[in-house]
This record gives sequence, structure tokens and C-alpha cells, in this order.
Amino acid sequence: MPSFNVRFIKTVCDDTGGEHRACQAAFKVDAASLSAAAQQAEAEFCKQKSVRDWTIFADVLELRTPPALANPSTSAFRASRKDGLSKQGFRTS
Repeated sequence: MPSFNVRFIKTVCDDTGGEHRACQAAFKVDAASLSAAAQQAEAEFCKQKSVRDWTIFADVLELRTPPALANPSTSAFRASRKDGLSKQGFRTS
């Protein structure tokens, strides 16, 4: 079963208005597919933070296969509510 490195990222502004990406959580999940990994990561993050909606704490969910297993065409996935994604991180349109 493939492993995926997961990061939940929040974009924050500093005192000069510059934007910075702050990692809210990082961990590894084992899942059969990219979509299964996203669902598992979201569930784990929500459990850790005791929330129902991961977007309260993060703007973006990043999934990457470890470098040794990476296939350039499928090695990264980024889900964001700004990109028209549902709470579960999947396209709604």
C-alpha cells in the first residue's frame, strides 16, 4: 500500500503584509489511492484538532508520495477550498 506525506498549510500575513505558509500539521498516511489518502488525512487532522472542518485551521492540504516512490505525474496533490473543493477536498464542479 502506498504511503503519502501530508501537510496542512495555512497562509498567514506578517506585520508588513507579506504572506507566509505555516504548516499546521504534518504526518504520513498509508492508503490505496490519492483520494483515499486525502480522506484519511482529513479525518485524522479533524480528529487531532477536535473539529469537523479542517479548513478552520488550514487553507491547503498537500499530499506527496515519498521521493523514493514518486511518479512525476502523480507525486503531488493540493486541495484547497479556494479551488472550488468541498470540505472533503474534492472538486465540487
